[in-house]
Amino acid sequence: MTKAVILSGGWGTRLRPLTCTIPKTLIPVVNIPLMERTVVKLIRAGVKEIILAVSVMSDQLKQYFGDGSKWGIKVLYTNEKEPMGTAGAVKLAEDLIDGDNFFMLNGDVINNIDYAEMLAAHKKYGGLGTVSSYVVEDPRRYGTLVINDQNRIEDFIEKQPIDAEGSEIKPMPINAGTYMLENEILSYIEPNRPVSIEREVFPKITEQGKLYAYEISGIWKDIGLPEDFISGSFMLLNQMYNEADNNQSKLIDSSSTIGSNVKITPPVCIDKDVVIESDSNIGPNVIIGKESYIGPNCEISNSILFNNSGISTNVKIDRTIIADYCKIGENVVIKGTEKSLVVLSTFVTVADNITLQSGDENFGVCHHESIKE
Repeated sequence: MTKAVILSGGWGTRLRPLTCTIPKTLIPVVNIPLMERTVVKLIRAGVKEIILAVSVMSDQLKQYFGDGSKWGIKVLYTNEKEPMGTAGAVKLAEDLIDGDNFFMLNGDVINNIDYAEMLAAHKKYGGLGTVSSYVVEDPRRYGTLVINDQNRIEDFIEKQPIDAEGSEIKPMPINAGTYMLENEILSYIEPNRPVSIEREVFPKITEQGKLYAYEISGIWKDIGLPEDFISGSFMLLNQMYNEADNNQSKLIDSSSTIGSNVKITPPVCIDKDVVIESDSNIGPNVIIGKESYIGPNCEISNSILFNNSGISTNVKIDRTIIADYCKIGENVVIKGTEKSLVVLSTFVTVADNITLQSGDENFGVCHHESIKE
C-alpha cells in the first residue's frame, strides 16, 4: 500500500506575522487549509494512510486532522523534538511506513500535481525515487535538476546564492518538493542525526542512476513568502473561476448575504455566512473567509481576508492579507503595492480614520496588536 509522509515541522519564519499563530501548512488557500487540499488529492490517488511529521504548533495540526476518520483515512504523527532535516524527519516515520513505498512532500506548496499519474510514472521508471520537477524563470531560490532524455536525473544541484557572481539566470527545472520513494531509500538515511534528503541522499542515488524526474505543469507555488502566498492563492482562485465557466455566483456560498448595489468584480471567492453590506465594491482577486462582515461603502481588491474578519464602514483595502478575527474601524485605508504587502496577523484591531501603507518592504502587524495612530 502506498503511503504518504507530509513534512509540517517548520517555523515558517518568512511568512510571519501570519505564522506566529497559525502553522504554515494550515494557512487557508482560497478558504481551505493548504495541507487539507493536499490530503484530499492524495486520497484521490488511492493513499489511505498519511503520516504527518510535525513539530511547531503540532497541537493545532493534531486537533485539525485527528485520526483522519473525517476523510475516511488513517492519519498518524511523528514529532520532531529537534530539527532533523528533511530525510531525518522521514527516518523518524520508518516504523509507520512499515515497508511500503511512499510519497514524501512538503506541506507548504500550492500545486496541480496528479499523484496517481506520478505514482504510475515512478513504477514505469523503476528507480528508487522520483522527484517532481517544475520549470521556473529564476531557479536560484531552488534546487535545480539536470535531466536526460529518459527522465533520469544526472545531477542534483541545491540552492545557489541569490547574489552568486557570474551565475546565469535562465529557466530551469527545479525540485518541486514532492517525491515518490521506494522503502529501500530509508537505508540511505543515517539515524539519530539531522539529514537532508536533497543534499545527502539524492546525490548518492543520482550517482547510481536510480533517481528520476516527473515534470509537472500548471500551478506550482511555494508559499514561503507573503507575496508568494497571495499570488499562489490568486492563481488557484483564477483557475477555480475558469473551471466554473466564469460564473462568479458559483464561488459565493449560498449562506452568505450580499447587500444592495454591491458590485463584485471577478474573480472573488466568498465563504459561508459572510455579510457584505450595501454599496460596496469587491474584487478583483478577493478571497473572504467564513463569518466575515464587510460594512457599507467598502472597497476591497487584490486581498485575502481570513475567517471572522470585521470591516467597518467606508474602508478601502488593496494588496493586503488580513488574518482571523481582525477588526478594522471606519474610514480606514489599508494599501500595499505590487512589490510589498500589508499583512495583519490574528486579532489585530485598527482604529477609525487610520491609514496603513507599505513602503519598500512588506508591512506586518503582529497578533493582538491595536493600531490607534
